[in-house]
Amino acid sequence: MLLQKTLHMSQSLAECKARLSSIQSYRRQFLMVTKATVTSSKTVDFSFRGPLGFQDRTVLLAVDSEAPDEYAFESVGGNMDLMGLVDFTEVRPQCTEVTLAVHYEIKSKLFAWVDRRFHFVDAFLNSELRSIRAHFEGIAAPYAEQAPVLPMFEAAAA
Repeated sequence: MLLQKTLHMSQSLAECKARLSSIQSYRRQFLMVTKATVTSSKTVDFSFRGPLGFQDRTVLLAVDSEAPDEYAFESVGGNMDLMGLVDFTEVRPQCTEVTLAVHYEIKSKLFAWVDRRFHFVDAFLNSELRSIRAHFEGIAAPYAEQAPVLPMFEAAAA
């Protein structure tokens, strides 16, 4: 499945790239990520939890890109095949557009069906991007209050 997300950051292009490429500085802001450890200069050991006991575990490897304002990555191993591209575009001074395009395939047929039906990876990505943006922009958004991944399993309001 292909997902594309765009967000605007109130930072210069260089500052935005530097801050977002340093995952150690904001990995504690992730809501559903259980592990995001840089294991070498181009590898990230990454895990997140989803609904119904789904646990993604993968190693992300940076792929060389000829464009200086792009970061490409792909997974090596794990229970999800993943490849993506992060593109940085300066819209105006102190405003950078960050576009994340991700293509993924869940190896488990059951969880792949659940994701096609309920889009839990999309919900995960939206939640984490909101959290990162709130952290960097100093937005007083309730990012610690995560959106329900599967609303049908949430308690009904009286």
